[in-house]
Amino acid sequence: MSSIHYFQRYSQPENVATNNTLLLLSRLYQESPNKFKGFLNDLLDDNDLEAGIQFNQQQKGKGSIPDGSLSQVSFKVVVETKLHKHFSLQQLTEHLKSFGKEQHQVLLSLSPKQPDNSMKSQIETAVSNFNNQNKTSIKYLPTTFQEIVTKFNNSLEVHDYELIEVIDDFEAYCIHDRLITDEEARMRVVTCGWTLQENFKFNLYYDPADRGFSDHNYLGIYADKSVRGIGKIENIITANLLPTGQLQIIDSTTTVTPQQKHNIIEVIAEAQTNNNWNIATGHKFFCVKQFYQTDFRKTTKYPLQGSKFFNLKDQLKVTTLPTTQEIAEQLSKIQW
Repeated sequence: MSSIHYFQRYSQPENVATNNTLLLLSRLYQESPNKFKGFLNDLLDDNDLEAGIQFNQQQKGKGSIPDGSLSQVSFKVVVETKLHKHFSLQQLTEHLKSFGKEQHQVLLSLSPKQPDNSMKSQIETAVSNFNNQNKTSIKYLPTTFQEIVTKFNNSLEVHDYELIEVIDDFEAYCIHDRLITDEEARMRVVTCGWTLQENFKFNLYYDPADRGFSDHNYLGIYADKSVRGIGKIENIITANLLPTGQLQIIDSTTTVTPQQKHNIIEVIAEAQTNNNWNIATGHKFFCVKQFYQTDFRKTTKYPLQGSKFFNLKDQLKVTTLPTTQEIAEQLSKIQW
């Protein structure tokens, strides 16, 4: 007999994902308004948000001091759910009209992955313009199903057995419907025979901007039938080097640091000098904090062609990944 689930499965429409998430939050509120308040404050990054009824004694009013009062702070969270990270700016802008005179107003976008940096910026600008025109104080918050699970768990105590069972089932539902994936443990191995020294020197790998790839968190650089280095991706930047020598950022997954800009400019020059490759335009750069040396050796006959994905948790037989340096050390002890 299959287990009874709190959250429905076998369907992936966005309204199912939204309904299950709201059901999860209502369950927490019913169990403990105080835990619900802590969860919301954590999720919304707003320590002043009150959820539930407030009881006050001898609180001064306008012209009098009543013996006591019961009040409730008004807040409204408008949720837009996608089963991918590509939100519609027009749709989200229309949602801004859903707010009234609430004290706390939040537009929440919920998806498996955070929207791209450029989309976030466009939404934030639209919200700011709407606030200025309508005297509202709406805050835009992009979040993911994984963040919902993590922050829900953070609000619980070890003895909250029933709620732990509920959130575990919600997480299982999210994994089942690929709202939460194991991409944080995925390593994409790419061939770098001609550029290995540059990759280590500048802690990045580059590809044509129009070449697609599936989500991954780690990058492995391969040469001579072995993965020679591994790094955790910090930023994926699409950029052009202008004739003036300035770097034009087309897109990025997070804020571009001065060091990342410097490394991209330098690697563009070295690619031209060392290999006569012009990568000044039409390329994306996968920036890692550091490539750590490893020797994750391929034992089968033929060398790697193209790229290959590995689940690092499976390779290392762990449930929680260690540091990138420790991953590199452990990969040196195994083969594929």
